[in-house]
Amino acid sequence: MQGMIRTLLALPAVLLLLTACQTSGLTGAHATLFGQLSGGTFILHRAVSIPPGSVRVIFQQGVAGHGATELQPRCELEVRRIMETPQTIPAGSFRIGKVRGMQRFVKYQPDRILLAAIDEPVRLANDGDNQWYMYTYRMQLLSDRSQDEAPTLVCGGAYNFAFYARYPTLQEMHEALGDYATLTLQ
Repeated sequence: MQGMIRTLLALPAVLLLLTACQTSGLTGAHATLFGQLSGGTFILHRAVSIPPGSVRVIFQQGVAGHGATELQPRCELEVRRIMETPQTIPAGSFRIGKVRGMQRFVKYQPDRILLAAIDEPVRLANDGDNQWYMYTYRMQLLSDRSQDEAPTLVCGGAYNFAFYARYPTLQEMHEALGDYATLTLQ
């Protein structure tokens, strides 16, 4: 009987120790990429255009466009305002300020993909719901010219089920940007 009582008393301590051993999900290179991106440099080698009624240009597999596939990593340059005329982001060098991790949520329909929500709280998905996630680095770009003109750089991994979704690697970000831009770490 005393052995059983000792076991029951030790069980909460063992469970506490086991939960302390769990990781946050960010391992290896991803665990330190936030700190390495902050303070780094983003160089846009040539001007890019944003069409009227939009706020972003998307880079995927070295091509700049206004749409992208969900199955490949991507980077996006976003401006602050929607305009009725085309906007141009001029070539130039930017320092990377704050870097935030964000999650994009998508519900996969058998014949198409619809964007359902973009938010920071974690939502758990299961295979039955067909929910996909993209983990993104959202980088504040700092300009010597004017902070109002500096775009935001967002780089995300491919959409996948929650368990398999991950942040993009530095190599994947370089491949997405192609020869349009260079991203260097601190």
